[in-house]
Amino acid sequence: MTLYLKYIFFVIITFCLLLVACKKDDVKVTATKNEAAGLQRIDSLTQGDYTFYIYKKDTGNFVVGYNEIYIQLKNKATGKFVEDANLSWKPLMHMDSTHIHSCPYSVISKVPNTNTLYNGYFIFIMASDDMEYWEITFNYINGIDTLAIVSDRPIVVYATGRVRYQSFTGADNNSFYFLALVNPTQPKVGPNDITAYLYKKVDLLTFTQVENYTIKIDPRMPGMGNHTSPNNVDLTYNSASYIYNGTLNLTMTGYWKINIIVLDANNIVVKGEAVTETNLASSLYFEIEF
Repeated sequence: MTLYLKYIFFVIITFCLLLVACKKDDVKVTATKNEAAGLQRIDSLTQGDYTFYIYKKDTGNFVVGYNEIYIQLKNKATGKFVEDANLSWKPLMHMDSTHIHSCPYSVISKVPNTNTLYNGYFIFIMASDDMEYWEITFNYINGIDTLAIVSDRPIVVYATGRVRYQSFTGADNNSFYFLALVNPTQPKVGPNDITAYLYKKVDLLTFTQVENYTIKIDPRMPGMGNHTSPNNVDLTYNSASYIYNGTLNLTMTGYWKINIIVLDANNIVVKGEAVTETNLASSLYFEIEF
C-alpha cells in the first residue's frame, strides 16, 4: 500500500509540474519587432481613428533634392499598425494664394521583409520660407479617409549645404529637367555606388521619369590641382529599379566636384560641358565632401 501511495503521489506531482510548465508557455509574450528602429520621426498626423507616423533615415529634416520617406499607419481603435494599407500622397508648394506647383515624387510601397513599414520619396525642387511653403496630403484606403497637413502646418524644406540637386533647361530650350543625387550619402575612399533620379516637367503638377539617358561623370578636386580619379563608370538607366546607376571612385578624402554631362538616348548633349585645361568645371555638377 505504501508503494502504491508513493506512486500516486509521484504521478500527481509530475502532472502538476507539467501543467505549470504548459501555462507558462501559454502566457509567454513575444516582443513585437520595432520596424521603425533606427529611423528619425519627423512628423505624426492624426485624423479619425488613424495616425500617420512619418520617418527619415538621416537628420529628420526635409531638404531640397532627394528625400526618402518611411511611413507607419496606426489604427487607434485596435492599437495596431496597419499591414495592408493602401497609401498615396501629394506634395504642393504654395507660392502665393493663386500659384502652386508640385515636384517629382514616387508612389508609396511596402518595404520588403516588413509588415508595417512603407516608403517612397520626394524630390523637393526649392526650399520653403516665411511666405512660400510645402504642403503634403496623405491618403488612406482609396480616399475614404483623407489625412492632410493643412495650410497652418507648413512643411519646412531646408536648402542643402552641398549641391545634391540640379534643375536645368535642356539644349532644345523646351524641356525642363530635375536631377537628384541619391547615393552616396556616406562616401568613402575607393569605389562608391552612385545613383540618381532624372525627371522632366510635364506641367506644374506633373513630372515624369526620364529613361535611357546617360549621365557622364568626371570627379575633380578643385583644391588639389583639379585632379580627377580613374575607374569611374557613367550612370545609365536601370529599368528594373527605375534609377540611374554608376560607379564613383574617390581616391582621397576632401572636397570633390562631380562634373556632369547629360546625354539623351541619341547621345546628344542635353546639358553640361567637358572639363579641359581651359574649362575647369561643367555648369552641371554635384558636390561631395568627406
